[in-house]
Amino acid sequence: MRDCPFDLDTIRDHEWIAGVVYRETIESTSDLALELAAEGTHPPGPPLLVLAAEQTRGRGQPGRRWESTHGSLTFSLLMTHPTPVPLQKLPTLALATALGISRALSTRLAATPSVQADPAAQLKWPNDVVVGDRKICGVLVEARPATPQALPGVVVGVGVNVNNPIDPDLAEQATSLTRELGSHTPLTSCLLEILEEIPREFEAWRLEDPDLPERWNRACRDLDRRITIAAPGGEVEGTCRGIDRDGRLLLEGLDGSLQHLVSQVGQSARQPVEAPEQPVRPAASCHPERSEE
Repeated sequence: MRDCPFDLDTIRDHEWIAGVVYRETIESTSDLALELAAEGTHPPGPPLLVLAAEQTRGRGQPGRRWESTHGSLTFSLLMTHPTPVPLQKLPTLALATALGISRALSTRLAATPSVQADPAAQLKWPNDVVVGDRKICGVLVEARPATPQALPGVVVGVGVNVNNPIDPDLAEQATSLTRELGSHTPLTSCLLEILEEIPREFEAWRLEDPDLPERWNRACRDLDRRITIAAPGGEVEGTCRGIDRDGRLLLEGLDGSLQHLVSQVGQSARQPVEAPEQPVRPAASCHPERSEE
C-alpha cells in the first residue's frame, strides 16, 4: 500500500467542504459520489468531496475514458439540492467549474517563465482547461434525480494532470503541472488552491450572475480563433465568437451566419442536442488539436 499523497486532515478543515471520502484506488470518484447521492445521507449545503489517489475507469466527455494514475488530482464534488437542477443548467456548471480551476492553475503557473500565455491556463469549451493547446484538466457534470430515499444531486467530477506522466502518444495534446513548471507540485496544495477559487463561480452559477458569462469569455482559449467542431454529422469549421449565458458556443460560419452549439454535458446519453429556439449544429468537441480524455 502506498502512502496517502494527501494531507486529509488539512483538506477536511476547509470551510467549503462538508466532509471527505478518500480511496487509494477507485474505478471512478463520480460513480462513488453518485452512489452516495442515492443513499440520501448527504444533506443540502456544502459539497461532499470524494477523493482518490488513482482512478481506473473514469469518464470524460463525451463518454471517453479519463485515466488517472498516481500523481494526478482526481476528485468529485457531490452537491445535494432541495429541488431538481434543470439539465440545461449543467453545461454552465461545467464552464463555471473550469473557470475556477483555470484561475487556480494560472496563479500557480504564473511563477514559471516557460508559460507565455496570460492567463496561463484557459477554458476550452465545453468542459476543459488547457495550457496553450494542451489539455491539463477535464470536468464532467452529472445529475442524479430524486428518489423516495434521496433528494436530487449533482456530481462535478474533476481530473487535473499534476505530477503524473503524460503518455508519449498524447504529448502534443496533453500536459501537466510538472511538465509546465519543471518541478513537483504537492497535490494537497493544488487541491486547496482549486477549492479557494471554484466556490465563487459555483455561487455565481447558482445565482445566475450576469457577470459569469463575461468571466468565462475572458478565459476562453478559442475566442476569435478559427476552430473545427467535431459533430455527430461531421466536422464543421468557423470562428469562435464566444460562449453565451446558456453555455452555447457561438460559431460564425464561412457565410457569416452564427450558430449556437450545445454540449449535452450532464445528460445521460452524453450526446449534444439542439436548442429549439436557435439554429444549432450539435457538437461533441472543438479543436484545433484532438485531446483524449
